[in-house]
Amino acid sequence: MLEGFPQITGITSEGRFSVQHGGETITVFTARSAERDLTQLRNLLQSAAPGNIPVIVAPYRSEFSALFTGQDSFVFIAPVAFAAELPDDERLIAGPASLEYFVNSIDKDDKYEIHVAPQWQALAGAMREATQQLFERAAVRLKTIGHFGRLWQINFRLNAVRETHDITGLKQLRPDLLVMAGPSLDARLGEAAAAKLIWCADTALPALAARNIYPRVVFSVDAGFASSEHFCGLSAEIGKRAMVLVCDLLGNAAVQRLPFAQRLTYQSSHPLVQHFCSGSGHLLTALENPRGDVGSLMRIAYQLLFSTQEVGVIGHDGRSCKKITHARGTAYFKRSYSQQNRLFTPEAYLARLSRRYG
Repeated sequence: MLEGFPQITGITSEGRFSVQHGGETITVFTARSAERDLTQLRNLLQSAAPGNIPVIVAPYRSEFSALFTGQDSFVFIAPVAFAAELPDDERLIAGPASLEYFVNSIDKDDKYEIHVAPQWQALAGAMREATQQLFERAAVRLKTIGHFGRLWQINFRLNAVRETHDITGLKQLRPDLLVMAGPSLDARLGEAAAAKLIWCADTALPALAARNIYPRVVFSVDAGFASSEHFCGLSAEIGKRAMVLVCDLLGNAAVQRLPFAQRLTYQSSHPLVQHFCSGSGHLLTALENPRGDVGSLMRIAYQLLFSTQEVGVIGHDGRSCKKITHARGTAYFKRSYSQQNRLFTPEAYLARLSRRYG
């Protein structure tokens, strides 16, 4: 099952291969249609315009392995697979890991052409839309790389000279609760107040601090100046409460200068960090965060350190809404605020935020 695509279940019965979506069952293949189905997909691949990389969105069946014997450039996205074994080929996208790898490997000069297999019938439109959203995600990623490329280098030079500890230091700080900054956070702050030890996203810190709830560990990954707004006016509390910061070496340098009791980091996939870790004395735990957001980083770090032990999670909605109170001091408001007024002091800024979110 692939994230973002219609939630479907594959069913095999009496020589029929079907998918179930909601209350509807759609037969996509039969035992005898293999040759015809394979021919259809080959025709779709050949119909791509010169220079374009065809992207086939289709259910996968074992007979389609014949498509992967050559070196043709194409992508096969399979939201459902009717096969005991899948080809070990990066062109086949049939699981979360391969999906993330594909999105992160798309280059700005690549030209893709989407072809949705006719077998999807009524689901064809939804499959095309989900595939288009993948490329929108890739476009955002490329824009981010273009925007932050220079800033990452500056942050790294400033951060790499500071005392660095490995993220495994969190093993002594197992949390009761992970707090993120989704719109549902306000309704569940009571759970945060009752927790003994909290890990939180930097975006959620202002909402917690406004109610005198302070985490033991704060995660921060953003490189831009907006990241520092989540800590605005909290420097004294950070030092007083011996908070621990978990950060990327490419993250905002101003945040990493704050008086945290410890600064923990990890080996990300960025070449600057890889080179840093290859040197003697800089051994860091490798941690991949394909989605790039701070909430995903928290969950990945927890799973790495504490395996299957359960933990409470609040505010993880996978979205944000400007009109719903959560995580005062987020970047979108800073941008809006700076267009109208000059930020003279932190107090003036917090007062403005309080009027909006109070």
